[in-house]
Amino acid sequence: MRKIIVLLVVGLISAAFIGSQARAGDWVSGPYAGLHPRLKANLYKLHRAFGRPVRITPGGGCRARGNKRAPKSWHRRAVGCKAADIIVPGISRRTILKWWANHVGGGRGFYCGQRFVHVDIGPNRTWSWYCGSRRTRIARR
Repeated sequence: MRKIIVLLVVGLISAAFIGSQARAGDWVSGPYAGLHPRLKANLYKLHRAFGRPVRITPGGGCRARGNKRAPKSWHRRAVGCKAADIIVPGISRRTILKWWANHVGGGRGFYCGQRFVHVDIGPNRTWSWYCGSRRTRIARR
Protein backbone atom coordinates (compact mmCIF):
# COMPACT_ATOMS: atom_id res chain seq x y z
CA MET A 1 0.00 0.00 0.00
CA ARG A 2 2.83 2.39 0.87
CA LYS A 3 4.53 1.73 -2.48
CA ILE A 4 1.36 2.66 -4.35
CA ILE A 5 1.00 5.90 -2.40
CA VAL A 6 4.66 6.77 -2.94
CA LEU A 7 4.39 6.10 -6.69
CA LEU A 8 1.24 8.21 -6.88
CA VAL A 9 2.90 11.11 -5.06
CA VAL A 10 6.02 10.87 -7.25
CA GLY A 11 3.82 10.89 -10.37
CA LEU A 12 1.95 13.97 -9.19
CA ILE A 13 5.17 15.77 -8.28
CA SER A 14 6.75 15.00 -11.68
CA ALA A 15 3.61 16.21 -13.50
CA ALA A 16 3.66 19.41 -11.42
CA PHE A 17 7.39 19.85 -12.18
CA ILE A 18 6.80 19.53 -15.90
CA GLY A 19 4.02 22.09 -15.72
CA SER A 20 5.94 24.59 -13.61
CA GLN A 21 9.54 24.30 -14.81
CA ALA A 22 9.16 23.75 -18.53
CA ARG A 23 7.28 26.55 -20.18
CA ALA A 24 5.00 25.28 -22.91
CA GLY A 25 6.47 27.66 -25.49
CA ASP A 26 9.94 26.19 -24.99
CA TRP A 27 9.14 22.65 -26.07
CA VAL A 28 5.65 22.58 -27.60
CA SER A 29 3.60 24.74 -29.95
CA GLY A 30 -0.02 24.64 -30.98
CA PRO A 31 -3.27 24.08 -29.03
CA TYR A 32 -1.67 22.68 -25.86
CA ALA A 33 -3.61 24.15 -22.95
CA GLY A 34 -6.62 21.83 -22.81
CA LEU A 35 -4.78 18.51 -23.24
CA HIS A 36 -4.99 15.79 -20.58
CA PRO A 37 -2.10 16.05 -18.05
CA ARG A 38 -0.88 12.50 -18.82
CA LEU A 39 -0.77 13.30 -22.55
CA LYS A 40 1.15 16.50 -21.81
CA ALA A 41 3.66 14.54 -19.73
CA ASN A 42 4.15 11.98 -22.52
CA LEU A 43 4.59 14.70 -25.15
CA TYR A 44 7.22 16.27 -22.89
CA LYS A 45 9.01 12.89 -22.66
CA LEU A 46 8.94 12.71 -26.47
CA HIS A 47 10.51 16.16 -26.63
CA ARG A 48 13.21 15.13 -24.15
CA ALA A 49 13.95 11.93 -26.08
CA PHE A 50 14.62 13.71 -29.38
CA GLY A 51 15.60 17.18 -28.16
CA ARG A 52 13.23 18.86 -30.60
CA PRO A 53 10.02 20.83 -30.07
CA VAL A 54 6.69 19.05 -30.50
CA ARG A 55 4.19 20.79 -32.80
CA ILE A 56 0.52 20.06 -32.25
CA THR A 57 -1.36 20.64 -35.49
CA PRO A 58 -4.14 23.27 -35.34
CA GLY A 59 -6.90 20.68 -35.78
CA GLY A 60 -5.17 18.13 -33.61
CA GLY A 61 -5.61 19.42 -30.10
CA CYS A 62 -8.54 19.38 -27.73
CA ARG A 63 -12.01 19.74 -29.19
CA ALA A 64 -15.13 21.06 -27.49
CA ARG A 65 -17.26 18.51 -29.37
CA GLY A 66 -16.67 15.32 -31.33
CA ASN A 67 -16.74 14.93 -35.08
CA LYS A 68 -20.01 13.90 -36.77
CA ARG A 69 -18.16 12.00 -39.51
CA ALA A 70 -16.45 9.67 -37.03
CA PRO A 71 -18.53 9.77 -33.84
CA LYS A 72 -17.05 6.58 -32.36
CA SER A 73 -13.42 7.46 -33.06
CA TRP A 74 -11.30 7.77 -29.90
CA HIS A 75 -9.67 10.93 -31.23
CA ARG A 76 -12.83 12.62 -32.45
CA ARG A 77 -15.03 12.02 -29.41
CA ALA A 78 -13.31 14.66 -27.29
CA VAL A 79 -12.67 12.14 -24.55
CA GLY A 80 -11.03 14.44 -22.08
CA CYS A 81 -8.51 15.69 -24.64
CA LYS A 82 -6.47 12.50 -24.54
CA ALA A 83 -5.29 12.67 -28.16
CA ALA A 84 -3.25 14.96 -30.40
CA ASP A 85 -1.97 15.16 -33.97
CA ILE A 86 1.72 16.04 -33.74
CA ILE A 87 4.79 16.79 -35.83
CA VAL A 88 8.35 16.65 -34.52
CA PRO A 89 10.51 18.51 -37.07
CA GLY A 90 13.36 16.40 -38.41
CA ILE A 91 11.99 13.12 -37.00
CA SER A 92 10.19 10.63 -39.25
CA ARG A 93 6.65 9.48 -38.57
CA ARG A 94 7.81 5.89 -38.20
CA THR A 95 10.39 6.87 -35.57
CA ILE A 96 7.75 8.73 -33.56
CA LEU A 97 5.36 5.76 -33.84
CA LYS A 98 8.05 3.34 -32.66
CA TRP A 99 9.03 5.57 -29.72
CA TRP A 100 5.37 6.02 -28.68
CA ALA A 101 4.79 2.24 -28.84
CA ASN A 102 7.85 1.49 -26.70
CA HIS A 103 7.42 4.22 -24.10
CA VAL A 104 3.72 5.08 -23.88
CA GLY A 105 1.51 2.51 -25.60
CA GLY A 106 -1.92 3.90 -26.40
CA GLY A 107 -3.09 4.69 -29.90
CA ARG A 108 -0.79 5.83 -32.66
CA GLY A 109 -1.05 6.06 -36.41
CA PHE A 110 -0.92 8.23 -39.50
CA TYR A 111 -3.12 9.10 -42.44
CA CYS A 112 -2.71 9.38 -46.21
CA GLY A 113 -1.19 12.65 -47.38
CA GLN A 114 -0.70 14.05 -43.87
CA ARG A 115 2.61 14.96 -42.26
CA PHE A 116 1.36 14.55 -38.70
CA VAL A 117 1.25 11.50 -36.43
CA HIS A 118 -1.83 10.84 -34.31
CA VAL A 119 -1.03 9.81 -30.72
CA ASP A 120 -3.30 9.22 -27.76
CA ILE A 121 -3.30 7.68 -24.30
CA GLY A 122 -6.27 5.40 -24.98
CA PRO A 123 -6.29 1.64 -25.64
CA ASN A 124 -3.15 0.15 -27.19
CA ARG A 125 -3.59 0.08 -30.99
CA THR A 126 -1.91 1.24 -34.18
CA TRP A 127 -3.02 1.96 -37.75
CA SER A 128 -1.94 3.54 -41.01
CA TRP A 129 -4.13 4.84 -43.83
CA TYR A 130 -2.40 4.61 -47.19
CA CYS A 131 -3.17 6.48 -50.40
CA GLY A 132 -4.18 5.05 -53.74
CA SER A 133 -4.74 1.37 -54.35
CA ARG A 134 -3.50 0.25 -50.93
CA ARG A 135 -6.28 -0.37 -48.46
CA THR A 136 -6.43 0.77 -44.87
CA ARG A 137 -4.24 -1.35 -42.69
CA ILE A 138 -5.14 -1.74 -39.04
CA ALA A 139 -2.68 -3.72 -37.00
CA ARG A 140 -2.22 -4.84 -33.41
CA ARG A 141 -5.51 -4.05 -31.78
